[in-house]
Amino acid sequence: MTNKSLLLVIDDEPIVHHTLDALLDESQFELLPAMNGEDGLELAEQQLPDIILLDVMMPGMDGYQVCRSLRRHSRLADVPIIMLTALDDRDSRLAGLGAGADDFLTKPFDGLEMQIRLRTLALLNRFGRLAAERARFSWIVEQAEDGYLLLDVDGNIQFANTQAQNLLHLSGTYQGIDFVSWVEKFYIPQPTEKWDFWLAAPAPLYFVHPESPHSRPFWLLVEALDAPGSAESGRVVHLRDVTEKMSVYHDTRKFHTAVTHKLRTPIALIYGAMSLLEAKFDQIPPDEVKPMVLTAWQGSQRLVDTVRDVLTYLDAPLTLKIGPLANLAEFAALVDKTAGMYGLENVKLSLPMELQQATVVLTSFSLELILEELLENSQKFHPHHAPRIEIDIERVDKDQIRFRFKDDGLTLTAEQLSWVWLPYFQGEKYFSGEAPGMGLGFPTVATLVWQAGGQIRLANVPSGPGILVELTVPLLATQEEK
Repeated sequence: MTNKSLLLVIDDEPIVHHTLDALLDESQFELLPAMNGEDGLELAEQQLPDIILLDVMMPGMDGYQVCRSLRRHSRLADVPIIMLTALDDRDSRLAGLGAGADDFLTKPFDGLEMQIRLRTLALLNRFGRLAAERARFSWIVEQAEDGYLLLDVDGNIQFANTQAQNLLHLSGTYQGIDFVSWVEKFYIPQPTEKWDFWLAAPAPLYFVHPESPHSRPFWLLVEALDAPGSAESGRVVHLRDVTEKMSVYHDTRKFHTAVTHKLRTPIALIYGAMSLLEAKFDQIPPDEVKPMVLTAWQGSQRLVDTVRDVLTYLDAPLTLKIGPLANLAEFAALVDKTAGMYGLENVKLSLPMELQQATVVLTSFSLELILEELLENSQKFHPHHAPRIEIDIERVDKDQIRFRFKDDGLTLTAEQLSWVWLPYFQGEKYFSGEAPGMGLGFPTVATLVWQAGGQIRLANVPSGPGILVELTVPLLATQEEK
């Protein structure tokens, strides 16, 4: 790329071309000669000059005709035109202005005046083009779904399109903000070794907003391009939301890991027992056949439970659309039914009288599924599989109630508490696949509560072993409240 201005000189006198070549600074201007109007128009269309110096009196097409042709051309209409004329009269200048000329020089021209006028027009033309390009750039990036920023050489934000402002939480007075320090308020740049030297050597990386109890991780792919030219040109930064792609990638990997571990054990049990029976059926004493069949049956049951857990998690959102909304008058019977399903003998329910006719924004089917998942988890992870469970229900305000499920089972670590909402996550120190289930109980409950507009919280019981699960669920407004 060159910083020279391309000057097209259309004049039938060779002496004019030689004079200009001697007068003008080669570092500022590159001369393009044309000896007549026809050649000048052809060169102008091919080369798109920054300025055109045009003689009025030429054989064939005169300067006025050339000027009018240039002004009719879509790509050349805005190019500055200086007309050279030996006619120093008012009518000639009026004719030139009518044809579209921007300025005039009278032959013989003064060399210093010529240089000043050309430099001034070159600067104005360059500024005009930059402004037009900036306007086009701004319009394009405002329509884009991705974020775009312009940084100066010191890394300060000079421009951010609307999407970039949203992604980086920028206000209307963002100009001059230090990009690096601002990003670190909201995101964790990864990998850090690239980010540490990013201002000096920009490289593609990610901005990551960690997962919270109410939102999944948010990922931005960050790419930068240093504008060609001088060091003052600055940098263009491109922000692209790749959360969905990364989420699918991580969920797929977690699913593959979990399924690999969970399927291997039951399939090995089934295959080992049945292959032994098939190979040596006639040689195995009858009293040894039953244990082998029982082993294969246990493996089959584990395989069925694994597949059922996955299907239950995938189909959970559908339960929010199946059947009527749940009335709490039915909740006590539902607790008794679920406790009996898992052989739980110590489940205590506290339901205030004034809430017994309340209706929650969960279907009976989805509330039953939530109850099954929570009670099954309490039994599964209790040291003796016989937890003491307390279920309390209270009104939060006129629009919400809160379910509290408290057991006396395990105490979870900080890591387990922070990752428990992730599907296929299990709280084993070393993942072996031996713990029952697929790690989908809490994610299933969270999916149902969040999609119903509620909130969920998990914590250790402060006074002893066990966990506390709180579900805040919207109530269906009564006619009186409406």
